[in-house]
Amino acid sequence: MDNLQLFGGKLYRNIKQDEFLVSARRVWPYVHAHANRELGDKRHDPENATLAAEVWEGVLRSIARSLYRLRVSCAEIANMDSYLIGAFRHRFNRTRHRQQKRERTIQLVASVKELDSLAMKHGMHSSVDVERRILAKEIFVLMDEWMKRVWTARRYGYSWKEIGLHLGIGEDRVKMRFSYKLSVLRVRLGG
Repeated sequence: MDNLQLFGGKLYRNIKQDEFLVSARRVWPYVHAHANRELGDKRHDPENATLAAEVWEGVLRSIARSLYRLRVSCAEIANMDSYLIGAFRHRFNRTRHRQQKRERTIQLVASVKELDSLAMKHGMHSSVDVERRILAKEIFVLMDEWMKRVWTARRYGYSWKEIGLHLGIGEDRVKMRFSYKLSVLRVRLGG
């Protein structure tokens, strides 16, 4: 098995594979140093501690697959070390950029107070209003057609009397029927 190598659970055949592995071993210290420089103080963070190794492994797998798929030998690449370093830097910087973007997004809404101020900007009064709207949407899905019609009419500002006239029943009867159906729905939801 001198010209077979296991990458990502699959066996790849490469004529000049020894050159690839030797080059990968030779380049690793430079790649690791680059990752530490880029991460700075954050390199000791548990999430970042293995980032360089994970990206490096992905780069090696990707290049090995490409070499196998394209039937290219390592000798055809002018400088395998430079090629590996460039591929690592590109993928590592892309991964760091994604990671930083995710961190910025998480930092944007760090507290309930910030969520409340964000809700007020969108015309809601607090995060409680947001929760109520979500619950109302979930309850609306569970309503029967009659309840949906009454609910919608109330949301559009119709009075109980106007709804009763439209449905052909009295105002009190509409209120009672709606409140009864709402209580049945509440029991069904477990509240």
